[in-house]
Amino acid sequence: MSDAQSPRDRIESLKEVGRYAFGIQWADGHDSIIPHRNVRRACPCEVCQATPLSDDASPAAITPVAVEVLGDRSVFVRWGDGHETLLLTGELRDLCRCAHCAGEPEYPISGR
Repeated sequence: MSDAQSPRDRIESLKEVGRYAFGIQWADGHDSIIPHRNVRRACPCEVCQATPLSDDASPAAITPVAVEVLGDRSVFVRWGDGHETLLLTGELRDLCRCAHCAGEPEYPISGR
């Protein structure tokens, strides 16, 4: 088994898109825009799993103050409320909800 990571899960660039989302360009050419709220909700820690982020969460809870891509396999986010999230890049990629990733038809308007 190879340690080489799939281009699907390798991040080429990660940046803020507006005030509410991350823009991610993946090594396979795909682009994702993932809302901060969705990333915070995906936090796998015991605290977040026991008490999921509510819709009326404080703005600090969904405001990243530090973001780092750690090597090729994980992303670290520190939130304004002091919480920290560590996700594997594959877990982050799985949060993409674009038409392609959500399995929508390639031509949804024309019906082709």
